[in-house]
Amino acid sequence: MQAFKEKIRDYQIRRRNTYLLQIKEDGRQNGKNYQHILPWKERLENFYEPIRAVLFNKNNGYLEKNKVTPHSGIHNLLSSWVLCVNMYWPFNNSAGYEVLAAFLREQTGIDIREITDMELEYEECDVNFKPQNLLGENSGKRGSGQTSPDLAIKFKTADERKGIILFESKFTEESFYMCSGYKKRANDDKLINPDRNRCLNTTALVNSNFCECHLTNWHRRYWDLLEVELNKSKFIELNRCPMSCGCYQLFRQGALAKGLSNKYDIIISGVVTDQRNDKIKKSGRSTGMAELPTGWNELFPNMDFVWISHNDWYLYVKENNALGEWSKWLAYVGERYFY
Repeated sequence: MQAFKEKIRDYQIRRRNTYLLQIKEDGRQNGKNYQHILPWKERLENFYEPIRAVLFNKNNGYLEKNKVTPHSGIHNLLSSWVLCVNMYWPFNNSAGYEVLAAFLREQTGIDIREITDMELEYEECDVNFKPQNLLGENSGKRGSGQTSPDLAIKFKTADERKGIILFESKFTEESFYMCSGYKKRANDDKLINPDRNRCLNTTALVNSNFCECHLTNWHRRYWDLLEVELNKSKFIELNRCPMSCGCYQLFRQGALAKGLSNKYDIIISGVVTDQRNDKIKKSGRSTGMAELPTGWNELFPNMDFVWISHNDWYLYVKENNALGEWSKWLAYVGERYFY
């Protein structure tokens, strides 16, 4: 049976050859040409047409006004960031907020009265809550090199509490990537991990209060924030730190969520992915963790964590489109992603 990623890639190539015939050349990524990559100059063809100017206008587009660096792979037909933007940004308006609030009430069990804002590559304006100060990430910027969730949705509950959901979007990816402190090479002048075997000794990590974690040498504050939330006995049962083999993005986003607890009444860290992608749920399984999201909830049982599918969102809008206002969007994403 063809794997999900290959199946989606082949479909996107066939779709390109049907709907984007004007684009003759293949695009380039990571030094190679691929059929599922658009030429960089044609990257906007990867986005739902009604939102292109709203996002990319050089004078008043969202990305420019908010100094957001878009992902480097936005010309990739398999981009999970492009998928996220196409799926949710068209609902960044009052009518869209109503539909989204109802959907998230079902998915989270929280009595969300209204959506108040939506952001891409989320970063707080308050300097105290920026990744540099909150997480010790000193070299990045919004959208690149720092913890900036793909999508943030702010809301109010029926009893006037303020909340925020931070989403990491996935499409065909098979993991949440390896901890940069575990990699053999550093991308910049940071100290390279001199002994990666420390990452394989969960008992020693816990007993050292995570001083043995190489990220502390980079002055990252992830464990400062999350150690109190960790089920340490469950962590010690694992044969290595799960951040070293596929759960790093979950870890960083969880730390950001914990750090925002002084600003919001409700903070949820979440994943939104394609439900046909079974491999992403196995990220971290080699450590002895249960499949996601169960395994993550077992490690951090007192933190709010949700796992939502793009597919369920599409079907929810389809079932709640009595007035036909979302018909154009449904036709586009239905054919583009859920054929």
